[in-house]
Amino acid sequence: MDKELQIKELEKELAESRQEKLAVEEQLSFITAANNKLKEEIYQLKSLIYSSTALITFLKGPEHRIEFANDSIIKVWGKGSDVVGKPLFEVLPEIREQGIQGYLHQVYYQGEPYHARSLPVEHNVNGEMVKSFFDFSYMPQYNSQGKVIGVGVIAQDVTSQTKLHQKVKKSEKEFRELVDFMPHKISIADADGNPVFFNQSWVDYTGLNMEECLEAPWIKLIHPEHSKKFEDEMKESLKSGKDLDLELKIRNRSGDYKWHLHRAIAMKDDGIITSWISSSTEIQKLKEEEQRKQDFLKLVSHELKTPVTSIKGYVQLLQSIIQNDENNITKPYLYRIEGQVERLIRLISEMLDLSRIEKNELELNKENFSLNEHLENIIEDISYIHKDVQIELDHEYEGEVKADKDRIGQVIINFITNALKYSPDNKKVQIKIFKEERNMVGVSVRDFGIGIEQKDLTRIFQRFYRVSSENEKTYAGFGIGLYLSNEIIERHNGKIFVNSEPGEGSEFTFLIPLNHT
Repeated sequence: MDKELQIKELEKELAESRQEKLAVEEQLSFITAANNKLKEEIYQLKSLIYSSTALITFLKGPEHRIEFANDSIIKVWGKGSDVVGKPLFEVLPEIREQGIQGYLHQVYYQGEPYHARSLPVEHNVNGEMVKSFFDFSYMPQYNSQGKVIGVGVIAQDVTSQTKLHQKVKKSEKEFRELVDFMPHKISIADADGNPVFFNQSWVDYTGLNMEECLEAPWIKLIHPEHSKKFEDEMKESLKSGKDLDLELKIRNRSGDYKWHLHRAIAMKDDGIITSWISSSTEIQKLKEEEQRKQDFLKLVSHELKTPVTSIKGYVQLLQSIIQNDENNITKPYLYRIEGQVERLIRLISEMLDLSRIEKNELELNKENFSLNEHLENIIEDISYIHKDVQIELDHEYEGEVKADKDRIGQVIINFITNALKYSPDNKKVQIKIFKEERNMVGVSVRDFGIGIEQKDLTRIFQRFYRVSSENEKTYAGFGIGLYLSNEIIERHNGKIFVNSEPGEGSEFTFLIPLNHT
């Protein structure tokens, strides 16, 4: 009985032992799997570190012995993999005195990390000293007891970026020195138009120092008459990105306002505005000269008008005396004199009108009249003087308009006389009156002369601009007839334009609202 009991006890102990063995085997299997997984993760981490473009090394002990170095940092050092196990300053002795040793000691002995940006380092690569720039992070590494055993280093070679930044800084310095030397007033604003720089010319002109220029509201330097226009155009430029170009008065250090030509250009990066560069050039003397010129033209025009009108009267008197004398040899010469007098009268009138326009004194006396009859009368007068001219008139529209009869006639005469002037070999002119759907009536004058170059088309309505032919001949005139015509048509809320091809002739057209009652 005792033996059976003992056997049962032994069997029980054996079963428990088997269970314990299974449990141990299960734990060993779990530990083995975990260990294999850890090894795999360590291998992946090492592979990642070795192949990383970041420069990574682990320096052990106070001698900063290279315990580990990835491929990227070994390549930068210009060494082989045999550097592992050697002290850093034995491998790279040239960097010892460049502050590196001090930084590493600080991290190792004080346990505090150290970070640096664009740190310059001169090191030996294949026998040649090379200066590079690095972003560094030095971090203390601890053992299981919390004691510092080494320094982990992660760095990035930023040599190209640093040199580019230095180049940009140098260019910026040279630019500032250049603009300070320039007599023009140069300023720079950010993308929102807030000033960030004024050159020395601004400081000298305003009497403010750089800080005061930046802090003071710039708009207060502009004459009150121009500040609203400047603000409106600046807002439009900031919104659209278009260049700003206007004339305005700016206050100087004495409190006087001087005329300036102000221009601002948007600087863009991939179509995005990054800043604005502005220049302000004083044009006070030009404005004063322009005013003197206008006063002179007005004076001369008034002084010439009376004697020229008298000459015209005497010519017409002589013409009436010899009107019925077909054999009088002076008759054609009197017609030529009359034509030249008419031309001189037009030039005088244009100078007077120019003065009125620039002073905003040109008034329109609108009335209802037949544009067709008015054109016929003008053509009759011109044909009387230019007997060799063939003028064709096409009445596509017949009716009245409400406009300044004399001013519209002035525009038509200018169109026709220009057509004759620029058609020396073809005295044929075609004129058409027509109506557009937008309640606008138009007059077009076509010639078959020399035509106009493309470069001249965009400027032909500018004041004092004159067209030159291919042989550099500049045609007679002051270059204000088309400018005045443009101003007259604009004051009628109309449009004026030209179509032309060199050698094919030109067609000038204006449109004005009907507005007849």
